[in-house]
Amino acid sequence: IFKVITMAAALDTGVITPTMVFTDTGSITVGGRIFFNSNRAQYGRITLADALARSLNVVTVQVAQKLGAEDFYQYVRRFGFGQPSGIDLAGEVNGLVKSPGDPNWSVSDLPANSFGQGLAVTPLQMLSAVAAIANDGLFMRPYLVDARVTGDEAFFTEPTAARQVIQPETARTMQELMQFTVDTGIRAARISGYAVAGKTGTAQIPTEDGYTDDETITTFVGFVPADDPQLVVLVKLDRPDPAISPWAAYTAAPTFARVTKRFIDYLNIPPDDVRLGLALQD
Repeated sequence: IFKVITMAAALDTGVITPTMVFTDTGSITVGGRIFFNSNRAQYGRITLADALARSLNVVTVQVAQKLGAEDFYQYVRRFGFGQPSGIDLAGEVNGLVKSPGDPNWSVSDLPANSFGQGLAVTPLQMLSAVAAIANDGLFMRPYLVDARVTGDEAFFTEPTAARQVIQPETARTMQELMQFTVDTGIRAARISGYAVAGKTGTAQIPTEDGYTDDETITTFVGFVPADDPQLVVLVKLDRPDPAISPWAAYTAAPTFARVTKRFIDYLNIPPDDVRLGLALQD
């Protein structure tokens, strides 16, 4: 799912456009390391939108190369990675993000980081970053406590804007790309009556001897309604049953759909056709 951060940063700087065509040869070598697509396939000439929908590592690496290391890591920090979010919860960790100048960083880290390998982020950091995309690029400081009650008085937490991470126009483009990703490829994440924007993530698990071959961490993050987000939900599953699937599209995505539908019902968010029909009447 870190691909959405790379794409958002590159779109915001203007080095790519949603209709830009890339050539996917199935692998790319940077800094002496070979990077493959997760399914080892190659797709030839493909647009950015289709590359994100297919979650192609090779195209994402090309996007990061166009962006450059300096801008890439600047946006990674702006999106809140490698630092605490400031949530009102003790024990929050920074995650792990190397960058140029760090003794252990190398030129192969940029391509690896572009699609989420070689770094570590918390679910809260990822959720907050995608919430910024859903919120037209404005990053809000997350909080848990709605109000503190003293005697007869209630002191409500005021939502606090931290920074504008990307331009509103960029955020809206990403919203459309993430909806396209669900509409064209992630059937299990769809919710009847509601347009969903989102992204899957399937990660190998690092060990002292390298990445595991048979175990994964699967993630899906999305927001709904796609055109007027009211909810952002992230589902992370550690080591899903390989007998079901090691892939997020078949584990985390359907879980997202079921959980999010319960939130929708609880908050009484009307279906898109009803909501949009009422808006036309207004």
